[in-house]
Amino acid sequence: MENVYKKVENELQNLSLPEKEELLNKLRSSVDTLDRELVALLSKRTKHSIMIGRIKRSMGLATYNPEREKFINERIGTYAEEPLRKEAVMRIYERILDESRAIQKEEATKGNLYNLFSGRGKFSFKSLLSKKEFLIILSFFILVLSIFSYIFFSPNYFIGTAPKIIKISKGESLDFLAQKLYSKGIISSKGNFKLAAYIYGSTKRIKAARYYVPNGLSYLSLLDLFVSGKGDALKNISFYDGISIKGLCAKLKSENIAKTDSILSLLDDKNFLSKLNFRHASLEGYLFPQEYDFYENSSAEEIVEPMYLAFQKFFVDSLQKQAKRNGLTEHEVVTLASIIDGETNKKEEMSRIAGVYLNRLRGGMKLQADPTLQYLQSNGWKRLNGNDLRIDSKYNTYKYFGLPPGPINNPGKDALLAALYPEKHTLLFFVADTKGGHLFSQNFSQHKKLAREYYKWINLQSKN
Repeated sequence: MENVYKKVENELQNLSLPEKEELLNKLRSSVDTLDRELVALLSKRTKHSIMIGRIKRSMGLATYNPEREKFINERIGTYAEEPLRKEAVMRIYERILDESRAIQKEEATKGNLYNLFSGRGKFSFKSLLSKKEFLIILSFFILVLSIFSYIFFSPNYFIGTAPKIIKISKGESLDFLAQKLYSKGIISSKGNFKLAAYIYGSTKRIKAARYYVPNGLSYLSLLDLFVSGKGDALKNISFYDGISIKGLCAKLKSENIAKTDSILSLLDDKNFLSKLNFRHASLEGYLFPQEYDFYENSSAEEIVEPMYLAFQKFFVDSLQKQAKRNGLTEHEVVTLASIIDGETNKKEEMSRIAGVYLNRLRGGMKLQADPTLQYLQSNGWKRLNGNDLRIDSKYNTYKYFGLPPGPINNPGKDALLAALYPEKHTLLFFVADTKGGHLFSQNFSQHKKLAREYYKWINLQSKN
């Protein structure tokens, strides 16, 4: 049979129809022989089980021994070989043990029923069924066995290149999955696929992931792929408000979702920006922070596009009109919101900070926003010094007037709404307090006093 196996494994697609039929007949003949041998071995095992039961009763021992069955189950599981999985072997043996227990129990109740050697204990169908009835029942069972064999083991061939990609989402129904497979031509019958899933007990075990389906899989093999096969897992990823591009890329890389280089190169790819009808130089600032379901090993497009579409879904017409009423473009709103998110995590003071920055812009003052200087630091956040204030960059709001050229992070909805609906006041300055918030003032002398108190507190903390 080794030659048959090799031909099926390596040469099947190149064989003629007669050659395939010859192989099929050989395999069926071999299966018939194996079935006879299996039945003979099961009969032999059953005889041993009957004798064991009789010996136990002669010794006054209980017929049922749970510890012995546990040992058998554990040992049998180690015998499993592909393609028959351990779970399948355990299920088959569970039924064998059930029948052995039933026979032992019957003999314990009614006495020794079976003559194991003379042949008089053999069961005779003639006493129960006529030859015609026996043939009808046999034909029925052969038909049922053939149907099950077809459902589980018949290959499904599709047209086109292989593999085909199937994405399964969380909570996706079996009906929806069957329809998806059918519409892609991967299966020929939705009903057979669902029946196989119910019989195999896999309806609740299918995992959300992106799978690469090869050609010629049976229904059973498909279910094995969706239950325990390899695929790109679907993960729920949450991005915090004001996350930087570096932070976003690090998160995606750590979760094996996408590569950093591919994300960075796509953000300012002109062809991709044109496809999105995006008018600015980079998508930085427009990747809306919230929860997403992403597949492992995704392309940059599969990550960036839904995040930008989420921003568009949020920034509706009413918000665009509000930006115009404030005399700001969408890009200016996003840029201002990114600075606000860089300044504070407290929702309740975001609109006040927005008011301060807008007051400074309208008054012809420099923003002097520390987050814009932090954005220029190649090694991440640090305590700023005098040299940082002299960096020659349009993002240095201590050196240049107005808003920087673009966002410095990806602002969340609270910062965006604060930029659109700022608090109206006459405040021009603010400095961090000692509780994670900010203290605000109307003039520079008040601001300097508050700043001195804050830095005095900072220095005390560094000494302690």
